[in-house]
Amino acid sequence: MSIVTRFTSAGRQLSSHAAQAIRSLAARIDLADTARPLRNALTRGEWLAVGQEVTTAMLEGADVEDALALIASRLCEVAEADAACLVLQGVGDDWVIEFADGEDAEDLVGLVMPEGGRARQVLADRAGMIVPSFARLSSVRLPQFGRFGPALYAPLVADQQSIGVIILLRRPDAAEFTPDELKIAESFARQAALALKLAEARDAEDRAALLDERARIARDLHDLAIQHLFATGLSIARARDALEGEPAQLLDEALGGLDEAVAQIRSIVHALQRDAIPSRPMERLEREIALARHGLGFLPELEVLPSAPAVETWADGADEDLVDDVVAVVREGLSNASRHARADHVTVRLTLAEGAFTVTTSDDGIGIPPDRTRSSGLRNIAERAERWGGTLEIDTGSSGTTLVWTVPVSRAAYRLATAP
Repeated sequence: MSIVTRFTSAGRQLSSHAAQAIRSLAARIDLADTARPLRNALTRGEWLAVGQEVTTAMLEGADVEDALALIASRLCEVAEADAACLVLQGVGDDWVIEFADGEDAEDLVGLVMPEGGRARQVLADRAGMIVPSFARLSSVRLPQFGRFGPALYAPLVADQQSIGVIILLRRPDAAEFTPDELKIAESFARQAALALKLAEARDAEDRAALLDERARIARDLHDLAIQHLFATGLSIARARDALEGEPAQLLDEALGGLDEAVAQIRSIVHALQRDAIPSRPMERLEREIALARHGLGFLPELEVLPSAPAVETWADGADEDLVDDVVAVVREGLSNASRHARADHVTVRLTLAEGAFTVTTSDDGIGIPPDRTRSSGLRNIAERAERWGGTLEIDTGSSGTTLVWTVPVSRAAYRLATAP
């Protein structure tokens, strides 16, 4: 066999082996391309099942905190994460890890997300992100995260508002999160955020219904039961006056028992009224702040100047009609921010100065729409200021809206309230 023949034969064998290797590699690539959608579909199905479980739990009346703990727990399983955290708004502008699940995750609860950090960026952009590995970073703002590797951030967004962040963490030697997993996590987070808002709305409605029911019972007891007992007592008293001896004594004892029953009912009425409508001005204002969380999607901030005790002392001694007006002003300011502002932050500031008491409601929203035709609420609080010789100032623009409601305060009342 010539050398040319031998080279030709070897070349054919080499070409055959190369073709076989290429076909084998192509088959593997084709199998991987086929398996990837299947794997993603299975993963998406598992996440969907968890989302339905969480949503069902909240809509069936589960406590919101229990539902949040359930989210963190189930995320660890479905995402194959070593820790799952829920970041929610804390006091003021702080965003804090409120819930964490996983091995050795206890020290993560309470961590405040740093300014300019990834969680803050996700909140601002309303878009998730993947971190290849915290362990490989040269520096980590939160040292507790340094013991983890791959991480995934997904925003909890509902009605165009960021209400929190889901953070999933894996050990350093674990596989990185994929873009497909990020998409699935973002979809789950949107569903969970909507369920949370619905649950909070239900809680607010339940509390309001309970307070209304207590108020109704109190009115019925006062207007019906007590009045009926009082009329019965008068009848017994007239009968007693027409009798003598033992019958009159028995009726006297019956009247005594009736008076005790009326006193007990009055005590119950006062207790129900106190629970239904907080009696102290600051309690009423704090209740308005708490109820506003449903409409805004977050808890407004309450500032009291110069000090809470001074303002509370003045408010406790103020005219009851004036207190009603102050509560109405706070309610309207929060309602206006909820309906029109699309704000991320709202502050209610109560200021007591020599000569004036001021309620300031400010937000960082889009301002009052220029095409808004109805202004009955603002007109109402303006009239409430005028009746006390005060003023209402409104400053609105693209950077937000500020309502400043001011009424005069006597020097004597101010000095009494601020006295040490």
